[in-house]
Amino acid sequence: MNSEKQGWSIPDWCDATSLGRTKTFELISNGSIRSIREGRRRIIITSPADYFNAKFSEALEFSDD
Repeated sequence: MNSEKQGWSIPDWCDATSLGRTKTFELISNGSIRSIREGRRRIIITSPADYFNAKFSEALEFSDD
């Protein structure tokens, strides 16, 4: 069984990324991070590492221009 975490609650993801709730919901809204709803609960399925890797890649592309 894969023990790597697959989903984060909003507070867990905020703690892991040091981003606030408002920014987190903005990222969900604009599609930068993916989430699912299970009943009333929202689970973020984009790992913090994947989010930061994408941001790092964007920064590298922007600096090359």
